[in-house]
Amino acid sequence: MKRSSPLLLLLILSVTGIRLSAQTKYTVPPEDFITFHKNISDAERMFKNDSALQAYARFDMAFSEYKGEVNPSHYMDAALAALRIKEEFKALNYLEKALTNGYEMDSAQREKVNFFSQNTKKEYAANLSKWEEAGRAAKNASYENSVYAMQENSKKFGTPAYKTAIEYCVSCLKNKACNKTAPEFTSKYKLVKEKMKADSTTAAELLGYIKQYGFPNYKLMDGKACAIARNVLLNYDADRKNERMNDMLYNALIKGQISPAFYAQLIDQRNLLNGQPLEFYEPQAGNEKTFKTDAAKINLNRKKLGLYPVQIINPVLLKGIDIKNMKALDKLYTKIYEY
Repeated sequence: MKRSSPLLLLLILSVTGIRLSAQTKYTVPPEDFITFHKNISDAERMFKNDSALQAYARFDMAFSEYKGEVNPSHYMDAALAALRIKEEFKALNYLEKALTNGYEMDSAQREKVNFFSQNTKKEYAANLSKWEEAGRAAKNASYENSVYAMQENSKKFGTPAYKTAIEYCVSCLKNKACNKTAPEFTSKYKLVKEKMKADSTTAAELLGYIKQYGFPNYKLMDGKACAIARNVLLNYDADRKNERMNDMLYNALIKGQISPAFYAQLIDQRNLLNGQPLEFYEPQAGNEKTFKTDAAKINLNRKKLGLYPVQIINPVLLKGIDIKNMKALDKLYTKIYEY
């Protein structure tokens, strides 16, 4: 998931003279939620590290002990773990919960769903279409199309002209010798203001949809549309202290519609805008290497949301790795909670 360019955040602070000191607002979830997500994060990391048996046991424990709402992506991961160790009836149960709640398998996942028992194979074949149709039937096509339309209308702001304008204006504002009244600066700053205004308009539009239809989630729209909506909210810089959106986001968090990782990412994004230190180090992959404080303190904060602990990465390991190359970074950093 993309987030606001650090350059754009710096530009907003520079041109507005904002020097906010208030801490970004967020709400700590109850203990059962934290325990559930700790188990889920452990299970998903175990599975990604090929410890399927341990992952399956942790998933099973998490679901059996938690009475709250579960994001269907976790049921999908649990199903794949169960299949890996031939717990096929349990895998069927998890698949049904994932698909009827709106999860959509991609082609890679479909290839991994293989049953060997004739009984489970027949049951899967007989029910797959029904489960997927139940998930599709609950979605709001109008809402989903509106989110895609918002993205389409914003496409031009991702073009090189706007990116170049932001970089130029930031560089100029940081340079006392740069002429802020020169035609080149004023023309580029006009593009920057246009993008900032469009971002605010898009966020206001989405918030109107949320009020009318509910928070974007797999039950209402597909995964791509959910990601678009999350990105809009992540970049909603007008709500710098997270006061307007916190109750809405916390409600979505408790209902399993957004992950603790996304919630933490948003809080850290707001902290950056406020000139405050990061609390969770969740804005982007690889932030562990930038710790300027005690990692133990940060992990205590992460524990408040049920996030897995992070460790400081030895800078030597990062030599030669392009931070923009996620495949290379994946060897050092495992990102979970992809909904």
